[in-house]
Amino acid sequence: MTIMTTGRLRQYSLVIAATMLMTLTACEKENESSDNSVTEEEAVEVMAQGVSGESGGLSTQVESTAAVAAATPATCGYSSSDTAFGALNVVRGNITYSYEGSMNRQLVCDGGLPQSFSFNYTGENSYTGPRMSSADNTSAGFVITGLSPLTAQYVFNASYVRNGTQQSKVRLQRSIESKLTITSSNITVDKITKKIVSGTVSVVFNGSVVGKAGSGNASYEGSFTFQGNRTGTLVLKNGASYTIQW
Repeated sequence: MTIMTTGRLRQYSLVIAATMLMTLTACEKENESSDNSVTEEEAVEVMAQGVSGESGGLSTQVESTAAVAAATPATCGYSSSDTAFGALNVVRGNITYSYEGSMNRQLVCDGGLPQSFSFNYTGENSYTGPRMSSADNTSAGFVITGLSPLTAQYVFNASYVRNGTQQSKVRLQRSIESKLTITSSNITVDKITKKIVSGTVSVVFNGSVVGKAGSGNASYEGSFTFQGNRTGTLVLKNGASYTIQW
């Protein structure tokens, strides 16, 4: 997976200390705070991997669910519960991922016509890549509409949550405990290719550095827009923008 940051403008104010001692003290406190908190770079890596199909993230789960929906009998009242599913040691690029869990699904009709397909699961996800590895407990809820054979795309209303621990392999190389929450109401998937075409998701990261005294909870929020062809753009609330390819 490739993450490229685009230009952004930040303004800084500088207060000149009266003595060298005050300046050094301020720098030490700033460095200490930086070392004890999850950085934007670390959070963006977790957020990007949570969406990317290269690490078994939301994209993989949505596209796999679209394939299940296409194979589900269009019989009103159809339901299936506690069905085991998963994939082990899948290699995509330079990342290896696994996931497994148990799912429930149900086809909902109105007036004898299929209206929506609901899919819920809980399980475990993990990935190992050159920049980060992760082990997470995962829960997801998808409601799929656009079931009519006259429409070319499925539309996903999605909720996807990952709680786990990440190990960074770059810069400070720290362990992070995090919760990643991704929601959307407009992910569209081509019915023929079963690939995501478009859509925007809200991405919220909350996490802290493992083993750092005084490490507070860091929060980063943004939106990710799918642009097709396994690409998208993550824009944080602070204006930082990242183009992601997988």
